Amino acid sequence: MYVIQLLAGAIWYSAAPADIKHAVEGSSLEGMSAETMFGFCIALFVYTYFSAWLLAKTNLRSSFERLVLTISSWLFVVLPNIFFVGLFVSFSDMSVGYLLSFGLISCLIAAFILPFWRSNRSIFKG
Repeated sequence: MYVIQLLAGAIWYSAAPADIKHAVEGSSLEGMSAETMFGFCIALFVYTYFSAWLLAKTNLRSSFERLVLTISSWLFVVLPNIFFVGLFVSFSDMSVGYLLSFGLISCLIAAFILPFWRSNRSIFKG
């Protein structure tokens, strides 16, 4: 799932508006700095790990309930950031929406894979 999210992130970034690309230190994916790429990979890993941990620690019985929990985490945690990004960053409304759209893409990937994945061992036991 993490690799799918990384590929989606590369595709997402390649279609980014110019003001977002310049804000991320480059005008193309090849121009992105190693620190920015590394930070993106770490942030995505932490998000995926947290989502898996949250689903493992809840007592939700159905996969649909876990799917709703994963999407709700984006709605009630990430979505309010539109207001704060709009206040502190001088992007157009379209760019702010695009900037936060990767969170939705990543959330949907997690929501449709994590709740339905039944591993025989959990790394979160104990």
